[in-house]
Amino acid sequence: MTPTRRVGTAAVAAVLTLALSGCVRMGVELDLKPDDRVDSSVVLAVEDRYLDRTGQSPDDVIDMLTRDQDDPARDAVRTEQFEQDGYTGTRYVYPEGDLAGVGEQVGWPISVVREGGDYVLSGTLDLTEEGLGGRGAASIENLSVTVDVTFPGEVSSSNGTVDGTTVRWEPTVGEKVEISARGAAVGPDGDEATAGGEPAVVTLPVVPEWMVLVLGLSGLVILLLIGVIVWQAMLRVRDRRPDGPVASYPPAPVPAPPGYGAPPVPHGAPPGGGPGYGGPPAHPQEQVTPADPSRPPSFPPGY
Repeated sequence: MTPTRRVGTAAVAAVLTLALSGCVRMGVELDLKPDDRVDSSVVLAVEDRYLDRTGQSPDDVIDMLTRDQDDPARDAVRTEQFEQDGYTGTRYVYPEGDLAGVGEQVGWPISVVREGGDYVLSGTLDLTEEGLGGRGAASIENLSVTVDVTFPGEVSSSNGTVDGTTVRWEPTVGEKVEISARGAAVGPDGDEATAGGEPAVVTLPVVPEWMVLVLGLSGLVILLLIGVIVWQAMLRVRDRRPDGPVASYPPAPVPAPPGYGAPPVPHGAPPGGGPGYGGPPAHPQEQVTPADPSRPPSFPPGY
């Protein structure tokens, strides 16, 4: 018998002992992993009304019940405080195990197998007096059992209550209850592991060699066209440049307006001035020599 199975058996015995004097809950929790592994935990909790009536703490009651049994915390990697639905107690978290040994971990004939991309869970919970050890009707009436199984992905079918990726069963104590569920073995992020725990190999599509050649030639042609365009642009810029230095000329003088800089005209002088008053000097009249009548005419006339 494995340590975790002994814990499950001890938990059942503890529950039945406590049920003689009060109400108790035993919960089994399974967390399935994509790599065919599973985390398991067991909850032992006492009803708050019983604790209020007796004045005991949950730890005192659980210690009393497991005194002559295997300590449920012995093989646990950690313990957590549990408070839910009017019950207070302890959750015992156990090491990760193989999916094939889930039945031994919880102490019930529960199996989980992988079918393609799904996990399929099935099992029978014997909650009769004989299956629980037979301690009388009073024990069964005061006992509450829950089973929670969490899948990596979406749950496609089950005969329990689905909340997200978790299925819960609250079987009727005193009966044999069949449980079943199917859920995705791959999480929503799509990271799937193989049954051996190795990452799946992704095969990329192969590009044909002729396509690689066409793409390479197309890129080369584009580069050549760009080079030709740049070369032509450089030639045009060079042809537009002058061969020698460009001569620079002083700016042309701006003529002054009429009368600007001329001496003032005396009052009463005629417009345009005259000799001695800033006007231009008078030119002497040219002497015209009369024509000689005895000289033959010239051609053209006047010469």
